[in-house]
Amino acid sequence: MVQVTGRYIPREDVAELLRAGATYKRVREELGVGSGLIAATRRAYGIPVPKSNAGGRLTPAERPVIVARVEAMLLSGATYEQITKVVKISNPTIMRMRKELGIPPASPMPPSLTVDEALERHLRPAEDGHARWGGPMAGRMPMLCAGGRQMNARRIVFEQHHGRPPVGYVLTICTEPACIAGAHNADAVMRGTAPAGSSS
Repeated sequence: MVQVTGRYIPREDVAELLRAGATYKRVREELGVGSGLIAATRRAYGIPVPKSNAGGRLTPAERPVIVARVEAMLLSGATYEQITKVVKISNPTIMRMRKELGIPPASPMPPSLTVDEALERHLRPAEDGHARWGGPMAGRMPMLCAGGRQMNARRIVFEQHHGRPPVGYVLTICTEPACIAGAHNADAVMRGTAPAGSSS
């Protein structure tokens, strides 16, 4: 059993990447978590700090995790550019993985999902009302691709939950930094940081 100490709650998805040899930077970018939580997870799960990986090549332990993430993103319709931003590997590497996985190249005009279809496909409800994003990412930003457009999924989920477009940035206000649940996110109006005259 994982022992919880301090203010950070260790997470299994963070531990999985650390076991695979992912750097703190990669974990931060993929999961949207801070270094404190990553360090706490490493300590709680007893994961040793890996030796430096010269040249940035994937380690044998890291490769299956990365291949699985690339496969999920390819199957969800993510572009090579989106995959590169999230997984930090080159286009030729993605192309090789696609061939190894037997995934045919994407059609030039893939059928477009509606916003509701994209949310149903990628929104992952979790315990205590939290929700995680299982779709494409642009850095730390969850991206919703629908109607031929790319949108900030966090803003879309906020609008569907609160019945109005958000004002300013939408930020998580719960204990899970990457939570995307509408009830667990607040815009500038709710945080009291909106400029005077903004709608509430």
